[in-house]
Amino acid sequence: MSKGGKGAGLRSLAGLRSLAGLGLVLALVGAATGCGDDSAAATTTGAAPSTSTTPAPTTAPTTTAPTPATTTPDAPPSSIDLAAARAYCAANGGTVQDRRPYYGTNNDQASWLELGGATEVCRFQTLGDADDSRIYVDLVSLYSEQPTMASVAYLAKPPFDGGTTGGNPATFNCAHLGGSSSFGSGAAGGGWVDEADPIDIIVALCVFPDLSFIDEWGLAYHANGTIRGIDLAPVFRYQPGADLPNIFG
Repeated sequence: MSKGGKGAGLRSLAGLRSLAGLGLVLALVGAATGCGDDSAAATTTGAAPSTSTTPAPTTAPTTTAPTPATTTPDAPPSSIDLAAARAYCAANGGTVQDRRPYYGTNNDQASWLELGGATEVCRFQTLGDADDSRIYVDLVSLYSEQPTMASVAYLAKPPFDGGTTGGNPATFNCAHLGGSSSFGSGAAGGGWVDEADPIDIIVALCVFPDLSFIDEWGLAYHANGTIRGIDLAPVFRYQPGADLPNIFG
C-alpha cells in the first residue's frame, strides 16, 4: 500500500471511531431521556392520591322547651251574684261605691298611706233627715239570704251603753261585738276612702271575722234605737223572723 493509501485508511478508521463514539453518546443520552419519561409517566399515570373529604358539620336542630301554661288564679268565688247585688242596692235607693283602705287618716292627707285591697259598699242616704245621715254595708250582707255577722249585729241590736276607754264609742262597740275598725295601734287612725263621696270621704267600717262589715256609727246608733241612712232591717234579704241566731248573747 502506498503512503497515500495508508494515510487515507487511517483517516477512515479514525472517522469510524468518532462515529462509534458519537453513537455511544447518543445511546446514553437516549437512555437517560427514556428513564426521565418513564418517571414522568409513572407520576401521571399512577393512581390519583385519595383525598379525604371532611363532612360538613351538622347543626343539631334547635329544640325550644315548651313554655309552661300560665294560669291566672280566679278571684275567690262570692256567695252571691255581685251584679244582682249591685242592682239590688240601687233598686232600694242605695249607691254602690268602691272604697280603699288607708292608714294615717287622722294626719294631713298628703301623708296618708294607701294599703292593698279594695271593697264595694252600698251607701244609703234615703231618710232626708236633718243630719243627712248615711249608712254603709257590704253587698253580701245586704243581698245574701243567709246571715252574716254584720247583718245579725244590726238586726239583734245588742245593748250599747256608750262606754269607752277614752276613745271612740262606736269603735269600742264594734270591738265589743268581736269586730274591728282600727288601723294599727297608734293615734294615726285609718279608714275606708272614697274621694268621690260628697260627704264621707272616710268611713270607719266595723269588719267582722267572716269579713262582713257595716259602718260602726250606723251600727252603734241603731243599737240605741236611732236609724241612720235607711232602716236596713226590711232591706236585708236575710229575714230570720224569730229565728235570729244568738251570736252576740
